[in-house]
Amino acid sequence: MPARTSARRESVILVFSGGVSLGAYQAGAYEALQEDGSVRPSWFAASSIGAINAALIAGSAPGAAMTSLSRFWAAGEHSPAGHPARPAAGPARHAWNWMSAIGTRLAGAPGFFYPRLALHLLDRTQSLYDLAPTRAKLETLIDFGRLNAGEIRITVATTDVESGECVLFDTARGDRITCDHLLASCGFLPEFAAVEMDGRLLGDGGLSANAPIEPVFDEADREGRAIFILDLFARDGGRPGNIAEGLARRNDLMFGNQTLGRLQAYQKASKAAGQAKRIFYLSYRAPGHEAGPDRQYDFSRPTLDDRWQAGRLDMADALQLLKHGHAAEGETVLIRRT
Repeated sequence: MPARTSARRESVILVFSGGVSLGAYQAGAYEALQEDGSVRPSWFAASSIGAINAALIAGSAPGAAMTSLSRFWAAGEHSPAGHPARPAAGPARHAWNWMSAIGTRLAGAPGFFYPRLALHLLDRTQSLYDLAPTRAKLETLIDFGRLNAGEIRITVATTDVESGECVLFDTARGDRITCDHLLASCGFLPEFAAVEMDGRLLGDGGLSANAPIEPVFDEADREGRAIFILDLFARDGGRPGNIAEGLARRNDLMFGNQTLGRLQAYQKASKAAGQAKRIFYLSYRAPGHEAGPDRQYDFSRPTLDDRWQAGRLDMADALQLLKHGHAAEGETVLIRRT
């Protein structure tokens, strides 16, 4: 379905959180947004894999963003050893996904990262995995001249590993974002290396602001643009029944609470200042057959496709609510898919 070309499309802000392979959810959500055609993103604030997704969009020619996203996520073609075909559902699918995640932990994810040699692991500057394949893809897929030209504003969140400070890079403030900035935002220690930039060791944005809403709320938005927050961890969920489910639930609570708690505080302050926002909060709630606390390391093609489709459906719901006026200024609409 081709995107509409109406000049009256509403300008919106997108906030993308981090979450490694869970980021396929955001790619699917953007596909639904583009196909709908009623809104256009004018600003991305993003962290980690969210920053990569945002850069692929902002650094592509008009109409080419989905090609860049599809090519980036197409690498997840491997299947767990001994399971050439994906089971439909239930315990067998759960075991299949776990084997995929374990395979990634041991051998890396083709096209994304590979494990470092054991003899390098004692080097204090190294990490468990090398993101060289991701760097190579980004340098091919992203037009960094276009990314920094300002047609779409992009803010990338990183964390100063020494001070713990959230460090933002913003094209609207004159920062030139490079591949190093994107990889720094993905530097989730100890899995992925932090990056030395201008005398600071910068790591994953998720270590301070997994979904960087601060820049969006700190600037008064006179246009009243709607804000779509795409969080890869859902705060709400079921009761864990075993240790693995407990670990997965802990991760969801840590990151989901971080985002939603800050969002509620900022929304309250914005109302008091007469600058209330229209917020759509979408979060990926993983089905029970995903690989528990290590699900973000399941890069198998069927799992990426499932997440992509979940993002499409959630964004389609959010856009329908926006069109029908279900988000008044100062209201946060939660999009939930179980």
